Amino acid sequence: MKRLIVIEAVLVLLAGCASRPVTNTPRSAVEQLLLSGAVDRALEKFRLPEIVGKKLYVDFTHLNSYDVEYVRLATRVRFARLGAVLVEKVEESELVAEVACGGLGTEFKTEVVGMPALPVPNSPAATPELTAYRTGEQTGIVKLLILVHAKGRLITAVHCYAKCDREESFVLGWRLQRSDQVREGWERADQQLDRSRRRRAPKGK
Repeated sequence: MKRLIVIEAVLVLLAGCASRPVTNTPRSAVEQLLLSGAVDRALEKFRLPEIVGKKLYVDFTHLNSYDVEYVRLATRVRFARLGAVLVEKVEESELVAEVACGGLGTEFKTEVVGMPALPVPNSPAATPELTAYRTGEQTGIVKLLILVHAKGRLITAVHCYAKCDREESFVLGWRLQRSDQVREGWERADQQLDRSRRRRAPKGK
């Protein structure tokens, strides 16, 4: 009788459960950060002393890419940091910058030592992966064209290429992070934010 009571108590305790729906966005955060990281790195390569103090209008008419809103704003931020005075109307400008994207996307490559998972004929399941070593590298790549002119006179036309990588390896099931420029990017952003906060903090605190 006591055994029956114990079993019933265990079944009651096991009967309760809770679950939470798990969803994923159509695009992963890593993919988007690789693309925006590549854009940031490309724009960092652009320098033009002639725009310092000049009224500059940025024309995005020919810009068509993934995450176009980010590319637009990041480009405007770059021109402002280089010393240009951004204006909202071309009539107010001394210089015009046109921006186009020759490519913005990701690529993935992997290397496997061992037996990868293989499809089984007439079966939805695949054979298990039996690998001693596996590495995967995902890269965001961008090519930007920046044209700056003044009333038809060419100032510069520059192609800015860049990439942002994330690479990891697995040795006998153990994960090794070989490089992660996505993580490096947000760690660098956190450091810049901390420095900015310290500069703004009142002295003596």
